[in-house]
Amino acid sequence: MFDSGKFVSAGDTNLFVSEAGNLQGKVIVLLHGGLQSRLDFIPLAKHLAEDYRLIAIDTRGHGRSGIGTAPLTYRQLQDDFTVVLTMLGLQKSGIIGHSDGGIVALRLAASHAVQPEFIIAVGAHWVLPENDPARQIYQTITLEKWRALFGNQISRYNTENPDPDFGKLFRAATHMWLGCDEDAYPGASVKNIRCPLLVVHGDDDILVSRQQAFELTEAATGV
Repeated sequence: MFDSGKFVSAGDTNLFVSEAGNLQGKVIVLLHGGLQSRLDFIPLAKHLAEDYRLIAIDTRGHGRSGIGTAPLTYRQLQDDFTVVLTMLGLQKSGIIGHSDGGIVALRLAASHAVQPEFIIAVGAHWVLPENDPARQIYQTITLEKWRALFGNQISRYNTENPDPDFGKLFRAATHMWLGCDEDAYPGASVKNIRCPLLVVHGDDDILVSRQQAFELTEAATGV
């Protein structure tokens, strides 16, 4: 699943887009987390494939997608996916985003650049205050620690990326995670989301707190 696909031009790079599932079903776009790839959605996709047409996109620099020359920011990823979804005629699809993919999904819906049928944000920060414990994790995580934890993912990346440089990607991703300007987390803009939004929080999530999930729901709904 998600082994084949095509490249779609997005500004200074090409993003790899793969498809699976029921071609006649409603479309769900799958946006993966940081330093992962479309393949991380396979366990979930197996449960959805009978009923839904699934579109999995590798974020720039991840999986089979080129990293390009632009700085890696959540705004840049928002712009990338806006281009790809528009070119493929998928502006009104449902979106499931995990972690970084969820953050970008929130930005997409809040910007109204696309009109998602729904958003499911899994383990996604909407803000990252200076006192958030996740910042300490992002500031102290090293490439060596990441390699020890996720060596298999890195090996897969090295095998399929067109220009593999995991150190470069790691530095770009951690810089993005620590961002605090308008190109970073969606923040108060989530109040502009008009489509149905499901916020999913895992009991064992060490990065996104339950309080963050509640606050995102409140900020997006105005309740």
